[in-house]
Amino acid sequence: MSRSISIRRTALAALLACSLLAAMMSASASAATPRQGYYSGPTSQAGSIDFKVFKYGSSKGPVRKLLKVGATTQLTCPSGELKEDNFLVYIIVGGKIDRLGKFKYSYKGFTLKGRFTSKTSAEGTLSRTVGDCTAENVTWTATRSTGGIPIS
Repeated sequence: MSRSISIRRTALAALLACSLLAAMMSASASAATPRQGYYSGPTSQAGSIDFKVFKYGSSKGPVRKLLKVGATTQLTCPSGELKEDNFLVYIIVGGKIDRLGKFKYSYKGFTLKGRFTSKTSAEGTLSRTVGDCTAENVTWTATRSTGGIPIS
């Protein structure tokens, strides 16, 4: 008799744990899935970041990726001189946002890393190198904005 009660308790505990884990995973996954549109915000060095999230269908379901990235940063040169740099790229290959809302993109001395903290906001770091002038681990935050022409 005690063996059947023990099996029932174990099965009930396992079922409860699985349903709790599934609820937590679906809540965190939906919060990290960004809406398509334009995002912009400040950086830690008084610059700015902006990017566009694009959604398209594939055989595996909807895919989200970065379509455009722009950033204004202050580069520090070995001489101590500060230079303002404006970076803009339209992304053809790469820039995919994973199912957890994380992304990374690198191109010609520019690296952007980030994650979506909700459907309409993201945070991360960027680095930029031009010649021997650099900006390393510049933090940024961005929120969805109404800039640009919306994609229908």
